[in-house]
Amino acid sequence: MTQPSNRPASAATDVAEFITDLDGGMFERILSQALSETAAASIDHGKVGEVSIKLKIERIAGTHQVRLQHDVKFSKPTSMGRASEETSGATVLHVGKYGRLSLAQPSLLDNERQTKVPGL
Repeated sequence: MTQPSNRPASAATDVAEFITDLDGGMFERILSQALSETAAASIDHGKVGEVSIKLKIERIAGTHQVRLQHDVKFSKPTSMGRASEETSGATVLHVGKYGRLSLAQPSLLDNERQTKVPGL
């Protein structure tokens, strides 16, 4: 017999917003560049390229926040071999209900939603 879950039916973290929030949008730009350069090099040279994303989540003691280390590594084929790049960054995120990750404190997000006037 299975236990009822307290998790929401849909994902708590908005992944598109999450990616945009990392490192003030730099992570998204770096990932976009890595994907594009690797895809183009794979077509140009007929060889396999690789893009890797590594996320490491560490709790910040005494808070409902985490430090998220984010790394992007990519290796693109060249005519003579391979070219590789690696970038790292970190972003502090709040952890809300059901583990929702966001830059803004969850209680502030809830207050903002409640105070919005329809039609404005």
